[in-house]
Amino acid sequence: MKISSTCLVLLTARVYGVTATVVPNTASVNPSGGGRILTPQNNYNGWVNPEDLAPMPQCIAQQDQSTWLSAMTKCTGKLCTSHFGFICTHHQWLTQLSCLSTGFSSDVIKGYFPYCGRSVLAKAQLYQWIRNVTGRTWLVDVGDTNGLENLSPASLTEGYAAVSVIHKAPTCLTSSISALSMERFQHVMASCSFTSTTQHTGNAARPWEYNESLLSMTALGFETVGYNLTRRSIGYGEYFDKGCFCSTFTMDPKQDPCSGPEQIDSTRERLWMNATCGPKSLPKNWTDKLKTTEFAYIPTEDWHWPMCVTDMPKQVTELTDQCATDACELDSSGYCKVLKRSVDRDCFCRNISYDSCGGSCQIFETRIDFVKWLHDLCGSMRDWHGLPDNWRQLAAPTPLDMIPWRWTIKPSNESNTPPIIRLGSIKATEKCPSNRWKLGTFALVNMATFLAAFLSQRTGIRRIVRGFLWQPHQWCWFSRGILIAVLQLLANWFNAFLVQKTLGYEDVPVIQLMLLWCSMPRLAWLATLLIGLQPFEAIDFSTAASSFFVEMILQGFSSYYMIITVNYGREHNFYLGGLESAERGRSAKIMYAGALLWLITISVAFVRFLQATRKMNRVTGSGSFDLLKRQRSKQTISNIAEKVMAQLNEHFSWLGEKNWVHYWEDKSRDSEETFLISSERGNYTVYGTLPVQSQNSRVSRKAFANLYAVTTISMPLLWVAQWLFWGGFVGLSSEEFCPPKLGVLAAVWIAFSLGGATFGATL
Repeated sequence: MKISSTCLVLLTARVYGVTATVVPNTASVNPSGGGRILTPQNNYNGWVNPEDLAPMPQCIAQQDQSTWLSAMTKCTGKLCTSHFGFICTHHQWLTQLSCLSTGFSSDVIKGYFPYCGRSVLAKAQLYQWIRNVTGRTWLVDVGDTNGLENLSPASLTEGYAAVSVIHKAPTCLTSSISALSMERFQHVMASCSFTSTTQHTGNAARPWEYNESLLSMTALGFETVGYNLTRRSIGYGEYFDKGCFCSTFTMDPKQDPCSGPEQIDSTRERLWMNATCGPKSLPKNWTDKLKTTEFAYIPTEDWHWPMCVTDMPKQVTELTDQCATDACELDSSGYCKVLKRSVDRDCFCRNISYDSCGGSCQIFETRIDFVKWLHDLCGSMRDWHGLPDNWRQLAAPTPLDMIPWRWTIKPSNESNTPPIIRLGSIKATEKCPSNRWKLGTFALVNMATFLAAFLSQRTGIRRIVRGFLWQPHQWCWFSRGILIAVLQLLANWFNAFLVQKTLGYEDVPVIQLMLLWCSMPRLAWLATLLIGLQPFEAIDFSTAASSFFVEMILQGFSSYYMIITVNYGREHNFYLGGLESAERGRSAKIMYAGALLWLITISVAFVRFLQATRKMNRVTGSGSFDLLKRQRSKQTISNIAEKVMAQLNEHFSWLGEKNWVHYWEDKSRDSEETFLISSERGNYTVYGTLPVQSQNSRVSRKAFANLYAVTTISMPLLWVAQWLFWGGFVGLSSEEFCPPKLGVLAAVWIAFSLGGATFGATL
């Protein structure tokens, strides 16, 4: 409701039905701020026309005006204002100024002062009227106008607000009565209202007249209180003094006008009073049962379910409908801006807990999302205990969650346990070996593998083969490599078979376990490294090739679990911080780092191996030229060899190939000198000082260095990566990885390794 209409209703009730219209103010204002200057158009020896008097103040027009009008009537009389000789030609009702100065005494003002003194602006307006008419500088008592001469925005101690905010209050509040003054809400609001600038309500040109039929002065309009009294300006509109309103309008907490079945009206009432007058105007527990979207109520458009909503029972998903209600959305000032359909948080949380949902809601990532969703939704609710005591562990990956496969090596008494053994579904029947004993077993197998490789290499040294790697009679390395690899795979299968036949381990998958054991670290690659310590002409290329071929086969089988691990870690964000708060997270990080290192090493080694093989084929292919041409073109061959060597050194310097080339050159030079001294006839055809066989051997030496450098760098890195993988895996799955009879399993591995090395050396 607008202030002008409010004042009009009050004015009509007091001023005998005068029709009012709003007219802009045209009175002059004292530049010094002293208020209006009474400058009547005609002054008849201290008598002035009533219409020349200042309009009635707003606070007087809103009260019983009889005393005010009586004081003006006593000072008003009918006087002759025009004479023709001794004859009066015109009579006029005039008001005597000196009479007004005494008529509006402090006793007259005292009756109006309590109402007019509510608002500092209304009080300042009344003071200006009295001072201009009577010349008095006080209203009732001396000093009661201190500070009214120099008003500022700070004079409104609690500020002001637009009258339009009453539309944000419920009807039960705007139609209620103040417990303190017994006035209606609208009347209190009108008494504290003001406009942006002073305005006239009624007949601005004739604010007063003498009504002969009533024998009394009559007000034909009044002047509204304007914010310009503070010497500042605000936007056009109607406002009210908060301090004035809040000190006058109070609510009885025992007789709350908005208490009732509609709690939303009570919420709107409390929010309105708090935003307008502050919490002091409300009882201490006024925030109880507030229906706002700040926390207690969640708008339906902002509601979201966890990822496992499809597995939630119907009685849970229907809670949003059962707990739906209207709630207030607040604006920037704290008023109820709009009503929104919302979900009662307390109602919803009372009917849900962690055990309310099963299925995917309790499995890894969907479980983590479900636990965090429950905690964010209900964790701050009083007396809610819907999460288990270990909910923080449930909100992070568990050790079994971080294992990329769902089967375990753990004994169970349950004969019907499925192959995919989940967390908590198995019961241990025997004590699990310690992690040190598990890793120690792998170390023992590594030592035995190294011993087998060393013995095999010592046997191969006695059979020096001259020539190049790819000569037809050298292809026995293929059958030897296949045989040794089959023996290794057979050992893994036999051990997996022994585990499955152990009581309580019947559900362990044999093939899966065999592939997992293929990824165990082995020192068989040392045989390849030992080969490079010999002179180039003494190298058993067949042994080197078979050793490398065995590693390729076994690394191929181990790639199954390595790739699974890397992909699982990528999908579940384990490489980007997903393991920070997890139990045994450090072991998981080591495991996933080992798998990633393995994948990077094998990828780079494969690319470099293809490049090295292509270059070696180009270099050794030149050996098929006719021997005569090579003899006649000794200088050309020498140049080609130098170019090949420079290119290889530049391209593979990062792999240490240059060092191996120099090493083999030194070894070969010593061997050649010994051989020439001890032989009476040589197999070399020499032109000048460059032996053709020596030059060809040198070119082949460079070519073989490429492959050897790739192998000697990649194999140790793969071995380190596999140790990281298994070290992390054993630490992560200490309770789920409990293979029985580790000593027997280790003996099988060692026996097959020694047997394969011995048998391969005899081929």
